[in-house]
Amino acid sequence: MKRMMFAVLMAVAFETFGQAGEAQVQGTPAPAAARKVEKVDFAPELAAVTAQLKEKFDAGKTSEADLAENLATINGLIVKHVKDGNREQLARLYLLDAHIYAGGLTNTARARAIWAQVVREFPGTLAAQGAAISLAKLEAQAAADPGPNVPVGLEVGQRFPDFNATDIAGQPLSVAAHRGRVTMIDFWATWCGPCRQEMPNVIGTYNRYYAQGFDIIGVSLDDDQKAVMQFTQAQGMAWSQYFDGKGWDNKLATKYGVHSIPMDYLLDRHGIIIGKELRGEELGLAVAKAVAEN
Repeated sequence: MKRMMFAVLMAVAFETFGQAGEAQVQGTPAPAAARKVEKVDFAPELAAVTAQLKEKFDAGKTSEADLAENLATINGLIVKHVKDGNREQLARLYLLDAHIYAGGLTNTARARAIWAQVVREFPGTLAAQGAAISLAKLEAQAAADPGPNVPVGLEVGQRFPDFNATDIAGQPLSVAAHRGRVTMIDFWATWCGPCRQEMPNVIGTYNRYYAQGFDIIGVSLDDDQKAVMQFTQAQGMAWSQYFDGKGWDNKLATKYGVHSIPMDYLLDRHGIIIGKELRGEELGLAVAKAVAEN
């Protein structure tokens, strides 16, 4: 689900650099103050929280509610081990924190700040090298497609940047054309298990509130147009779909920085984001409130 991003991030944060967590890059001595403190090896705790995160990401559980407990666990371990002298393992806890924001919560601004902190506060560690790699990748992505009209993070309260495209049926498609209706931008794919699991709820919400002013714009990250059309017809997904056959390189997914699916943004009648990553009952409640208030 993560375009292999989570596997890469976890390798940078922990697995690639070994379970024991030596704090030194060969040939780079630790500061004298750090050498005076006996290192406490808390690799088992680090491995446990890493495994828990991987299990959630593999299951597509990447909402704020899903990951809140993991963030709290990581922060608790940081507080617990901050004075233990193991700079490498401590830095990796920060990396796990950053990767939750980057790979799960799609908050690259927050992740960037944490990576920069690791580079600044843990020089000479392999974790700092990993953070520097992550920062470099962000910079490369920004240079390749800066998207100046897309606010970092696309947070609630921001206007969702418009696009002009053609839907899978060959009709014009844009956010502006949906102005006046509460609209959900739904990034999904037929091969995405969590997307298919959530789809009956999305369809039910659409059918219930369409007449009250609710609509959906689907963005399919598939590469098989026939599969998309057969699936949407079979499921009764009557809303417009954007499809360009590029999978994870989908033009709109790239434009809006989508690195995991399902991913959705709920917009009010003026195109302002009023919710994101809405699932299950939460989606229906948010849509009901939006159509009633606007």
